[in-house]
Amino acid sequence: MSNETKHRPEEMASFFDVRAEGYENHMQGTINSFSQYYATVAAPIPQTTEPIAILDLGCGTGLELRWIFGQAPNAQLTCVDMSENMLKVLQRTYRERRDQIRLVQDSYVRWPFGQGQYDYVVSVMTMHHFVFEDKLQLYKKIRRALKPGGHYIEGDYIVTPEKEAELLEHFWQLRRDQRLAPEGLYHVDIPFSLPVQKQLFERAGFHHFHVLFQEGEHFIYVVQ
Repeated sequence: MSNETKHRPEEMASFFDVRAEGYENHMQGTINSFSQYYATVAAPIPQTTEPIAILDLGCGTGLELRWIFGQAPNAQLTCVDMSENMLKVLQRTYRERRDQIRLVQDSYVRWPFGQGQYDYVVSVMTMHHFVFEDKLQLYKKIRRALKPGGHYIEGDYIVTPEKEAELLEHFWQLRRDQRLAPEGLYHVDIPFSLPVQKQLFERAGFHHFHVLFQEGEHFIYVVQ
């Protein structure tokens, strides 16, 4: 996770635009068990040749797609990200699968998911930028977008309750100092503890929560 300066944090899209070309190398240096981590993201998707529908939120350069296509080679992906440059890298990497990938340059907070459209919704290293109520609304939106029996898979940071409180206080201090515009999306890290994550999913209407991967603060979990 990044350390914020005393200046206004960078807006989300521009933060990732300037880091797009080196993003994969950055993540390989951040996650010790890089391949295992991304393989675990795809693991809840059973091996299938069916054209299952998958929504990837904050897809970035599409690091997880290699393993998703390994499980479901005919999957139809809708990939949403604010960063134009991250999507350009994804498009270049997966140009041979362009007929299977729909790219959406937008904030997934604003972009409509629809109802009952996806077999799986996936997000990796993106949900730790939202406070509780905003995240709750996102999870409700995700649940509505899933088909009956669908699963949501999330890889993200999970921290101790003490660190959670510290990072939240930092965020609210930025708000009090007016260094965050109310309508903006900024690269500020505010991950939650595991009990709070479970509470969020329960309040959003998910009933089954399973941790699939844990290494330090890196977690992967699936809910239904």
